[in-house]
Amino acid sequence: MSFRLYVMRHGDALMKAPSDSLRPLSERGHKQSIEAAEYLKEQIGAHLAIGAVLVSPYLRAQETANNVIKHLDYTGSVITCDKITPNDSPDNVINVVAGFEPSKVVLMVSHQPLVSALIGRLASGNYYDSVAMGTASITCVDMPVVGIGQADIVWTRHCSI
Repeated sequence: MSFRLYVMRHGDALMKAPSDSLRPLSERGHKQSIEAAEYLKEQIGAHLAIGAVLVSPYLRAQETANNVIKHLDYTGSVITCDKITPNDSPDNVINVVAGFEPSKVVLMVSHQPLVSALIGRLASGNYYDSVAMGTASITCVDMPVVGIGQADIVWTRHCSI
């Protein structure tokens, strides 16, 4: 059994806020996160259900995760993690994700540049050999074990809104 990680970037956010961490989703961002949730729901289908949602404490990521959770009718564990903010280290995120059960399916909602660097680090070992992640993009990776260079990119979905 492999470990599956869905890496999602938050939806489009307003630029004006008291601080970067308090930037809310725009109307477009809410629509994007719902569109992404619809696609994720189709992909999950009869496959393994999400076992945990790991989300940045930043408002736009929290709002994105809430939209996805509602659309998926998800009732499991939601973990706010202060180690998955925009400029955090992909290696630290790998350590956090490695703490989950080996057969767990995790959805992580975070930010650029972290999400692209994390995917690159997991797939090739290189931070810069990755997938460009626009707002509300999702990349699905499978790993026999969580670690640097261990992941296969299964699919990437970019938002059309």
